Amino acid sequence: MQWKKKLQSARKRWKTFDLSKSALVVVDMQKYFLDESSHAFVPSSTSILPNVIEIVQTYRKADRPVAFTYFAVKEGEPDPIGEWWGRSVKEGEDASKIVKELQPLEEDLVMRKSSYSSFKDTDLEEFMKKKDVENLVITGVLTNICCETAAREAFSLGYDVFIPIDATASYNEEMHVSSLITLCYAFATPLSTQEILKSS
Repeated sequence: MQWKKKLQSARKRWKTFDLSKSALVVVDMQKYFLDESSHAFVPSSTSILPNVIEIVQTYRKADRPVAFTYFAVKEGEPDPIGEWWGRSVKEGEDASKIVKELQPLEEDLVMRKSSYSSFKDTDLEEFMKKKDVENLVITGVLTNICCETAAREAFSLGYDVFIPIDATASYNEEMHVSSLITLCYAFATPLSTQEILKSS
C-alpha cells in the first residue's frame, strides 16, 4: 500500500488491464538469482515467487500466452554483462536454469537472452504478434534492470505495459521503488498480484 501511494505521484496515463488481450513475461526467475548459494542471489526473490506462481497459473487457466526468459551466455558470444559485473552465467550451467517451481510447459515460450533485453535476438515480439497480444505483464527480477528494460522496449513497440509491484524484485527497496516510479511515470501501469488474479 505504501508503494502504491508513492506511485500515485508519478501517475500520468495509466491503462485498464484486460487479461483477455494480455501476455505474461516471467523475467529471469532462474537459479542464478533465486538460489541462496549464488553470488547474485536476490533476497526478495523468495518473497515474490509465490505471487509469480499464482500469476502464471492465472494466465494458464485463462489460456493466455506465457513467456519465460533466462540469462545465459554461449561460449564465444559477446558478454557485456559479464564485463560490467565481473561475472556471468554460461549456457548449460545449473545456475542458468529456471527454478523448479516455475517449470515452463511445452506451449510456453522459453527464451535465452545474453543481455538485459528480452526482445533483442529473441522470439518475443513475433510470439506476441501471433497471439494477438495488446498488453504485456512483466514479472521477475530485477525490477530496475531486466524488467525495466523489457517494459521500455515493449512500450516502444506499441504495447500497453503492466508491472506487478509485488511480483517483481530488486536487491533493495530503494532500487525497486525508484524503478517503479520511473516506469509508472512514462512506460507502465502498476498492478498488484491480487488485481491480476481478480481479473480472471
